[in-house]
Amino acid sequence: MAIPSFYIFDITGFNLITVIMSNNTMNLTPNEFEKLLCEFCKQDLPTHFTVEHDVKDVGGEGGGKRQIDTKIKGRLGVSQILICGEAKNWNSPVGIETIDGLVGKYQSGEIRANKVIVFSNNGYTEPAVTRAKLLGIELLEPTDLGKPIKTIPHIVGIGRLGQIRVKTIHSSPQHSIMAINVEDYIILRGSERMSFYQMIYRMLTTYLKKINNKTINTDLSTFRLAEKNILYELKFKEGYRYHADFEIEVDLNWDFFFEYLPTGVLKHLNTGEIKYVNLQGSPLEILQKVLLSPTKGNYEKKEDCIKEVVDKNIGHTFQLCMPDPDREKTHPQSPIFTLL
Repeated sequence: MAIPSFYIFDITGFNLITVIMSNNTMNLTPNEFEKLLCEFCKQDLPTHFTVEHDVKDVGGEGGGKRQIDTKIKGRLGVSQILICGEAKNWNSPVGIETIDGLVGKYQSGEIRANKVIVFSNNGYTEPAVTRAKLLGIELLEPTDLGKPIKTIPHIVGIGRLGQIRVKTIHSSPQHSIMAINVEDYIILRGSERMSFYQMIYRMLTTYLKKINNKTINTDLSTFRLAEKNILYELKFKEGYRYHADFEIEVDLNWDFFFEYLPTGVLKHLNTGEIKYVNLQGSPLEILQKVLLSPTKGNYEKKEDCIKEVVDKNIGHTFQLCMPDPDREKTHPQSPIFTLL
C-alpha cells in the first residue's frame, strides 16, 4: 500500500461542526447542542454504523411521528442495533420525570431502542441519575456544567531522522562493495531508485503505524530495523549492482507543536470517564491547523511539552507525523508528511 501523504499548504474545508463553533461561544443553540451529541456518537462507532441528526420516526404503538435527536443504526452479527440519543440544552438539571418519559419513548413498544444516551448541558438530579443507571441509560454532561466546549491543546509531534548506525551482512557469493557515507547508496526497488534515507523513512513509518495507543509518553527515540537482500548501487560506481542484508539503528529527533482549539469535553456519568469530542475534522485537518497557525507553540524537548502543556490542562489531543526526508531537501517550504 502506498504511504499516504499530503502537502501541508493544501488547506481543505472545515468540518461542519467547526464552522458552527467558530466563534468559540459556550452558549450553543439547541440545534448545535444536538449536533455536538452526534459528533460524540460518531467517534467510537464501527465504520459501517450510521449516525443521523433530527430524525422523525413513526412510533410502534402510538402511530404518530416521534422526534429523535441522534439516531444510530448498524448491524452486529445477525442483530440490527438501534441507539437513540436525546440532547437536553436546558438551564436546569434533567429530572427523574424526564428519564421516565424516555423510558416510555424508547424502552417500551414505541421505538424499541437497544440503547439510550442522554446529554444534559446542566447535569441531572440525583434521582434521575439513580434511575437512569438502573435502566442502563447512558448519561453525559459537560465537565463544566453549561460549558460543553473548551479550548484544549492539540499537540503534533514531528519526527525527523537523526543519527544512523548501519551494519551490513554479505549473504551472496557475489562480491559486494559498501560505502562509508549512506548518501552514496542508491536503493533499488523494482523500477524505483531511492535514497538510503527514503528506505529508512518508509520502514520507520510502516513500523510506527503498527504501534497502537501511542501517547506523548511513549518512547519513540531509537529503533532497530532489519532488511534482507537489499539490491543497491553506489553513486561512485553506478551500473554495478550489489546485494546485502542491512541492520540499522536509527535515532528519531522529535519537535512538538501545539495550538489551543475548541473541543467538546464531556463526562460519562456511568463510568466517570472524561470524553473528548473532536470538532476540528480529520487528523490531516488538525495537523494543518496546528502547523499553519501563527500562534502555535513549540517545544523541542518532550519533557518541557509535558510539563508546560499536558500537565497544565484538563486534557489534550496528540498525533505524530514524519516529513519525507528527500522532499525536505528539494522543497523545504512545502514538505510532505505521513501521519503515524
